[in-house]
Amino acid sequence: MSPLAPAARALAEHPWLDGAWAGNTGALLLLSRLGQAEFHREGRQSLLDALQSQLTTRDLVVPRHWRLLDVPPAATDHATIERLLATPRPRQVSPVAEQENAGRWKLDLVLPSDLILFDDHFRTAPVLPGVVQVAWALALAAPRLGTANQCREMEALKFQRLLRPGDLLQLDLHYEDEPGTTLGKLHFAYRLAGQHCSSGRLRVTLAHG
Repeated sequence: MSPLAPAARALAEHPWLDGAWAGNTGALLLLSRLGQAEFHREGRQSLLDALQSQLTTRDLVVPRHWRLLDVPPAATDHATIERLLATPRPRQVSPVAEQENAGRWKLDLVLPSDLILFDDHFRTAPVLPGVVQVAWALALAAPRLGTANQCREMEALKFQRLLRPGDLLQLDLHYEDEPGTTLGKLHFAYRLAGQHCSSGRLRVTLAHG
């Protein structure tokens, strides 16, 4: 049995968590709604500090490293837990679903709670940076629309709503030629529960142009 098993059992009872699983030296945490709200309000480190303090007051072994999950692990055997703990924290996002209609793409994205970009932006209130939203739009459009993954200019950028850990987003993408030029415009828009979050037009070339 893992030396952290008692700590995991204690953590699983915390109102901020819907589950906790221990490996040899680390723990996987699945945040509850209360935990996600605390994470949004105070940031990752503050949340983990509070959980560590709870373990310390009960004289339980404290994990050396932590991973935040968005769904329960598919299996809870020792090998699976260790593999998840060893997986690098994400820096990118991958669509969980996508569809295309007449050159217009809709991608469903879940912002990972463990996204490393949230650590410093901001440390006490994690928010997805606008520059990352633009970079992701370019990166996700490139294989689908054949556009370059860098832009020449940015137009009509609007950031109207904060994007937070765990958010389920829809990213809309389409490309529009600019007649008489070698450039075109990549239109992007992020939405959360149907509400506009951010959008813009990025002047790009086609990757083969």
